[in-house]
Amino acid sequence: MFPAKEMTEDEFLTFIRGKIVAVAQAIIDEEIGVIAGSRKLSAYSSQLYTVKTENLDEEYFTLLDALASETMHLPVDWERKNWSVDALNRKDAEIAEFEAQVKEKIFEACRVLIRRYEVAFPCT
Repeated sequence: MFPAKEMTEDEFLTFIRGKIVAVAQAIIDEEIGVIAGSRKLSAYSSQLYTVKTENLDEEYFTLLDALASETMHLPVDWERKNWSVDALNRKDAEIAEFEAQVKEKIFEACRVLIRRYEVAFPCT
């Protein structure tokens, strides 16, 4: 379950929390798209739930989970290499429109997650 066998549960939780902060900041900095970032954050929240039940800012993770689920048909990450140029051009317009609609809401969720996990669980 843990990335390394010698990693304790607390170390793993700290590792995942650090990933959440890093991805949330990358979304805000526009280094990663809203959709791709939301998919990553959704996966990390699932890993936190798997290891330990804690207050995971349900409202924000639910929003990210919904966005990830709603956009699974859109190629925004590694899967783009499997799509034709014409299909990508059509989907890129849909991606841009969708991301523009949800951007501020997702940025706010990211700010909350950064405050929650960076302050409570600083990364070294």
